[in-house]
Amino acid sequence: MARFNDRDKYLTRHLFGAGLECPVKLYYYRQGYPQNKQSRPFIEHAIYNKRLLTALVRSVYPDGILVDEKQVPKAADKTHQLLQSANVVLFDAVFEHKSMMARLPIVHKTGNKLTAFYIRTKAFDSRKHRITDANGFINSKWEKYILDFAYQVYLIQNNFPGLDIQAMLVMPEKSSSAYTDNLPLLLHPLDNSQKVVDVDFSNQELLAKLDVTEVVEKLVSQPVFAENYLPKPTLKETLKYFSAVYSGDDKPEPEVGLKCKNCEFRIEENRVGEGEKSGFNECWSPVMSEGSPSKNHIFDLIGPGTNRRLANGNYDQGDIPLDSIFSSASVIKSEGRISQEMRQALQVHKRKNEDVPEEIIRPVLFEELDRWEFPLHFLDFEAGNFAVPIRKNRTPYHLVVFQFSCHTLYQDGTWKHREWIDDLNSGYSNYELVRRLKDISDIEEGTIVQYSNFERHALKTIRSELLKEHDEISDAIQLVSWIEQLINRHDSSHSQPPYIADISRLVKNFYYNREMESSLSIKDVLRSVMSHSSYLKEIYSRPYSSSNFRDIIWWQPDGKGGAKNPYAVLTESGDSPIRRGTEAMVVYGKMIAQKLDPKKKQAYQNALLKYCELDTLAMMMIFQHWQEKMG
Repeated sequence: MARFNDRDKYLTRHLFGAGLECPVKLYYYRQGYPQNKQSRPFIEHAIYNKRLLTALVRSVYPDGILVDEKQVPKAADKTHQLLQSANVVLFDAVFEHKSMMARLPIVHKTGNKLTAFYIRTKAFDSRKHRITDANGFINSKWEKYILDFAYQVYLIQNNFPGLDIQAMLVMPEKSSSAYTDNLPLLLHPLDNSQKVVDVDFSNQELLAKLDVTEVVEKLVSQPVFAENYLPKPTLKETLKYFSAVYSGDDKPEPEVGLKCKNCEFRIEENRVGEGEKSGFNECWSPVMSEGSPSKNHIFDLIGPGTNRRLANGNYDQGDIPLDSIFSSASVIKSEGRISQEMRQALQVHKRKNEDVPEEIIRPVLFEELDRWEFPLHFLDFEAGNFAVPIRKNRTPYHLVVFQFSCHTLYQDGTWKHREWIDDLNSGYSNYELVRRLKDISDIEEGTIVQYSNFERHALKTIRSELLKEHDEISDAIQLVSWIEQLINRHDSSHSQPPYIADISRLVKNFYYNREMESSLSIKDVLRSVMSHSSYLKEIYSRPYSSSNFRDIIWWQPDGKGGAKNPYAVLTESGDSPIRRGTEAMVVYGKMIAQKLDPKKKQAYQNALLKYCELDTLAMMMIFQHWQEKMG
């Protein structure tokens, strides 16, 4: 789907949705304000899944005509001309009206009836989900989709007032499964020619095709119904208002609140420091008595309570009264777990330039570590879930595990690194992963260490698959037996090893250092520990080499007295563009959806291998710091 070179002139479906969230966003979009980069991987994953679904829907329309003009007026004219035919299917049909435009992935005209398909990636389960409730109101889970669709139908109606329009919302059907293996590859979702491919018609059952004509029409033509969802009494008036904001130079008066927390115009603090405009800061600065909205905002406190703080007029962390939070001394003296409220309190004390402890390690953390038996296997899986399954008899968004990394640390301080990644030629990756993991010579000895409980969960999922397919998989029973002896291990909170231990639980409950902020993700915890630990500085200021890295220096100064995040070092070195699991998922999605030349495939695999290796190295680094503190 090519981007129009004149699209910025028009109010679009996306901008309509942004306006419903906050009209000020329309001003920021038109003025070209920079956006936060953190959400980009999630957007790319959604785009990829939408392309999969679109290719599957189109597969039953071999005679569909692609509207491939690069300018909105030309695309709208071509759409209008083609729809003069009595029977026609169009892909990427474009409708323009009063500086508004909409592009529909598929429209199907038969006589006087036009069926418009709107494709979304959220899974729908026909066994339990309903678009509207018993009173006919839109269930909140689907409200955004229906409102977006109403915008598009409104534009179609204004172009073709004489047509009977049927609105079909298409989503992945969670209760159905694929009839064909390797559907993403067969569908060619990344083929820019967008040719229709022929796949087994039974795979259409993967799609929930929902006729939402009635509720969409109520939004378009019934003000009594529409006013429940729109800022103006009717859809027409709402669109007139949004168009005026988007095309004008006057910014609406901001109404700040909880809705701002995930605003796309809340850019990173370092970018603000470099002179980039922050729409978020412009909205919040007038109501904040001190400080920059991009730093120490109430939204940056870990854990719950944001609504209450906002209601009390606490916008900056420094606004929170000391008598409403734990004192630093009480947090230090407490012997139990470090609660989120305690972490919030330490953030506030730090914001007020009061003393906070350099580090807190509860004794129970050392007690658990003391029970871990060597060797320690720091294990990480990378996995994906896609709207169209890659294996038959699987549902949309079933779990696909495509690689692992394992750093094994021995009692004498030496370590080994083992890894595996799907080569796309050796069979189903979930099963192949278990076979390759099983091949690690000492994996059944000592302690397996994970960050969160994901690896245990993934193995349970694979076990269920093997049990269902044991007649087809020759080594299924052996693999199931091996998986069970791993997943039946206790967590290290239990008194008896062997364990599958969870470092993230230990961090959450028993560990703190003053470099920590609002996130307990492994990437942010690693950065804080690297900045805090002189021991890690000593080790990782020296070159690190493995099968994926040659003489990389993981401890690098950040210019502020601390250490750079090693994940930033990874991307800055040019070794890998991947910094998050969602990015890894997108890369793997590209690998399974097209025939790659060997060079491109190797580049993708190298990037994935390096990213996954750093995840398990990060766990080992955190443990090494704790081990040094144990003495």
